[in-house]
Amino acid sequence: MSPRFLDACPACSRQYDVSHLDAGTRVLCECGGSFAARHHQPHDPRVLRCGGCGGNLKAAARVCEYCRAEITLDEKRLDSVCPSCFARAMSDARYCMECGLEFTPQSVTALPAGTRCPRCQGELKIRALGETSVIECRSCAGMWLSSTDFERVCSDADEQERAARALGGASPPAHVVPEVPIRYLPCPQCQQMMYRRNYASCSGIILDVCNKHGVWLDHRELERVLQFVAAGGLDKARTRELEEIERKRAALRSEQAAPRGLDFGTLPPIAPLGGGWHSGSWGGPRWSRGSGGNLGSWLVLRVLKGLF
Repeated sequence: MSPRFLDACPACSRQYDVSHLDAGTRVLCECGGSFAARHHQPHDPRVLRCGGCGGNLKAAARVCEYCRAEITLDEKRLDSVCPSCFARAMSDARYCMECGLEFTPQSVTALPAGTRCPRCQGELKIRALGETSVIECRSCAGMWLSSTDFERVCSDADEQERAARALGGASPPAHVVPEVPIRYLPCPQCQQMMYRRNYASCSGIILDVCNKHGVWLDHRELERVLQFVAAGGLDKARTRELEEIERKRAALRSEQAAPRGLDFGTLPPIAPLGGGWHSGSWGGPRWSRGSGGNLGSWLVLRVLKGLF
C-alpha cells in the first residue's frame, strides 16, 4: 500500500495530504500561496515521542507515562510520512514519534494550482468557512467541500452557526452564471462527471456530487441547505423515509399472507365437443371418456393443488 504523504506550506505551515499528486505539482494553499508537493523517501522512526500525546519517552518504553498509550511500531499501520523529518508514522497518530510534530492535515483536498472552476472555469482559491476549509471560485462563488466536511457542517449545530456567519460576510460573486440548460459538471479532483442529486431527496436543492471526493455547491446553495436543516428538513426527510420503509414492509406482509389462487395457466385446454382431453404439448395427465376417468374428481384435485 502506498504511504500517505503529508506536506506543509513553507509560508504558513498548513499541512496537506498530497499522496494523490505527482511530486513537484504546485499545490494551492489557504494562505494564498502555493508550494511544490514533495514525496520524500521515508525511514523508520526513532521512537522518541508518544504518537498519542507527543510526550517524551524513556528508552525502550512500552507505555507512555503521560497518557498511558501503548508504544508500538506495527508495520501494517506505519502508512504515513511526517512532513518535517520524513519518518514513517501511523495514520491515526497525532504526533510524529521521532520529531514530535503535530499532524494537522487540512480536510480540504489538495488541488494543483491552476485547477479551474467546474461551473465557469474561473480561478479557485481556498478559504475558511468557520473551522472548515473549502475551495471557492473567485468568479462565481461556487464551493467545493469534501464529503466529510459537508456532512459535518450539515449535522453539527455549532458548525452550522459558524458557517452561516462566514457566509453572511462573504463578498458577492464577481460573475453571476446565467441560467443555462442542465449540464453535468466534472469533479475538480478526479475530473469524472458528477451526479446531480436532490439533497435529502425532498429539499428541492440539486447538488453536484462525486461519490469519492465531495460536493460542489453553486452560489447560495450552501445557505439554502443550512436553512433547510435549521427548519427541521432532515428530521422530516428521515420520518418520510421510515414511513416509506414501513409501507413497503406492510405491503410485503399482506402479499405473503394472501391465499394462493387457482393457477389457471396450468390447466389443460377445454376439450372440444364430443372429444376427450389430449395432452398435446402440455405434459399433464390425460383424460378421455373412453378411459373411464372422472372429470369432476380431476378438477377437484386441480383446485386443491392450486390452494395448497
